[in-house]
Amino acid sequence: MALELGPGKTFGDLEILSVLRKYPHAWVYKARRPGASEPVAIKISLDPVRSEEQARRALREVAVLEQLSNAHVIAVHGSGLGPGEHWYIEMEHLPGAQLNHWHDFDLPLPAADAVSFVHQACLGLAEIHAAGIVHRDLKPERLWVMPDGTVKLLDFSSARSWGEGATADNVTVGVQTAGSPEYGAPEQAFGSELTPAADVYSLGVMLYEMLTGHSPLFPALEWSEARERHAGDPGAWMRAHARIAPTPLTEHPGAAGLPERLATLVASTLSKDPKGRPADAAALANELGWILHHELGAAQAAILEMRSDDDERPRFALVLPGSHRLGTGPEADLRLAEGGPARVHAMLEWAGAPKPAELLPLAEGVSVDGAPVSERITLGPGARVRAGEVELSLRYPKAKG
Repeated sequence: MALELGPGKTFGDLEILSVLRKYPHAWVYKARRPGASEPVAIKISLDPVRSEEQARRALREVAVLEQLSNAHVIAVHGSGLGPGEHWYIEMEHLPGAQLNHWHDFDLPLPAADAVSFVHQACLGLAEIHAAGIVHRDLKPERLWVMPDGTVKLLDFSSARSWGEGATADNVTVGVQTAGSPEYGAPEQAFGSELTPAADVYSLGVMLYEMLTGHSPLFPALEWSEARERHAGDPGAWMRAHARIAPTPLTEHPGAAGLPERLATLVASTLSKDPKGRPADAAALANELGWILHHELGAAQAAILEMRSDDDERPRFALVLPGSHRLGTGPEADLRLAEGGPARVHAMLEWAGAPKPAELLPLAEGVSVDGAPVSERITLGPGARVRAGEVELSLRYPKAKG
């Protein structure tokens, strides 16, 4: 019998306070330890771990979550086998709501809010995409909106590596049911290998829906009507993703005044060909950051000052909210120097003011304020970063008002 706990029940030393979310293989509970001041969230398998596949499913999600360090992914406190050989993952308890509960998808959301939500989701995904992992099951239920508007990603149980990655599972989709059909990329219908561009497609569908109140594939129906009409028929969704051309964003009356660059970008995320989309979440984040700053006036820019040991004068670069690779060569978004061997020293991720940026070292020789760093670190005002032979400082925009 499946383990379905209710308020007042216990799991080990944890008291169950309420059921937060229900998944096919596990439920998530709000729980508290004796004497603890703050609750936690704990995901517990419905069935005991009795087979290799069950163990692989549990270990896969843990392997992905435990290597992530950014602020846009739910934090993991621990995991393992609990009473009755039920696997569990203990996580931070999040106030707020799932995106589909926070927002009525039948109504258009202001463009700055819609773009900001997807931009933050991109920052959460950029780290796993860089590690060669694809989420595979992005939808509004997987995006959690905190009371302050921060977005965090939930549930990585469907994640797989698309190359040599940490999950040790190549992503060759043998069935159409992998992921959620309303948001599945066209290549998913053909059993093709999924790359980060598949996650970009899912985010593009969500962004289109938030901007218009409609699905890009069934434009005559409101979002909820399309869901109701095709409930129980995942094949209808997958055939539409594979064969129906998305209706241009600006054909919806409420979206007619959106910036052309935003409409073009959304169209590219919905390309049937994965090569026609932004390659990964970092690329999409940087495009959205440009739009937030230049087109929607919803994000200010920071200034990155760079000074190498041989420079008489510092150099400057404009930094928009996004995920930026610091280094030299063609793979660097923010080039610290011209010439020399190609190398990416670190990832600079920033959701925009008033939040501080974060630095994720990717090579040796990175320090902050003279101290070597090997893990993600928040860059406070005035922090001095050393990457190779270049010293960096990020000037944040002044607070408005």
